[in-house]
Amino acid sequence: MLIFNENLKQIMDVRGVNQKWLSDESNIPEATISRYVNGVHMPTINLIIKLAKALNVSVDYLLGIAPYSAISKETDQEINILISAYCKAQNRDRKLIWGLLEDYISPEEKDCISYLSNIKK
Repeated sequence: MLIFNENLKQIMDVRGVNQKWLSDESNIPEATISRYVNGVHMPTINLIIKLAKALNVSVDYLLGIAPYSAISKETDQEINILISAYCKAQNRDRKLIWGLLEDYISPEEKDCISYLSNIKK
């Protein structure tokens, strides 16, 4: 349980999101998020999946099975800021961002984005 709440706090910090944002994104009450962050309760697997999707990390990472997250504190600060801003953006704004980046994304990356968009629905 300690690994979960530590990982949850760390990824929230790296992403620059607070409990309210995570609550809104995951549809989990803010008080419940607080209990997870503070290690008071451990979420069910269904709620862990919701949290992982909202934070865009693997369930394995949140549970401490995978030794690293796709996002680390060693990442360029500018990238962390961009990721944080993107995570907070509404869906219509995210589509605009992808539209702006389209010329810089390979066909394989476009397929990956399309696939990820479909699983989030």
